[in-house]
Amino acid sequence: MRILRLVLNKNFISCFLVLGASLVTSFTYADDEIKLKKSCIKDYPVVAGETSPELLSIYAQVCDKKNKDNKDMLLVSAAEKFQQLGKNDKALQLVNFLEGQNIQSTTLTDVKFLAGISLAKDALNKMINTEVRYLTEDKTYPVAKSFVDAVKSAAPAAILVEKQESQASSVTKTTKPAKVKPAKTLRPTTPTRAVTTVAPSVKPPKAQPATSAPKNPFGDLK
Repeated sequence: MRILRLVLNKNFISCFLVLGASLVTSFTYADDEIKLKKSCIKDYPVVAGETSPELLSIYAQVCDKKNKDNKDMLLVSAAEKFQQLGKNDKALQLVNFLEGQNIQSTTLTDVKFLAGISLAKDALNKMINTEVRYLTEDKTYPVAKSFVDAVKSAAPAAILVEKQESQASSVTKTTKPAKVKPAKTLRPTTPTRAVTTVAPSVKPPKAQPATSAPKNPFGDLK
């Protein structure tokens, strides 16, 4: 019994220690929540009110003087994170700021492209579903069509090759070689026999006996 009680006491103590450690860990995690300094938010007001740990971590590094040389690239990452979070207005705001500082990056271009498309899509959905109208023929539709054409011309090389191959295969299927009909063999025509019409033989009229003139009964009386 004594040994059993000792084992139970040890198990209870170990469970209590594990529970305490988990509580300490959770409190420590809560205490480790990233909070930006007021001076940092004052320098970068675009981050005010944000709660994303990843975004706040980026700005914490931006505001750290040790990362002075990497500040521009960190701000590019911040713009990308804004766009991924659906904060397209803030993403474009940060892109315009960086481009104003003559900072060029393909990531910035992608962020600008994706954020602009997302905003345009939101406007189109509002136009159709809320305002119940369509693109105007003289104003918005030509711009949209021009953009779609530009996107088609800028498609990745793999998609262009695949499209060309599909078009080529469809052309070969539709254009089948025309069947050449064999020339008809002309049968030899039998020459038509000339029909000779035999004129009926005309029999010469029978010679009628000559009639002598009547003798003059008064010829002897001379």
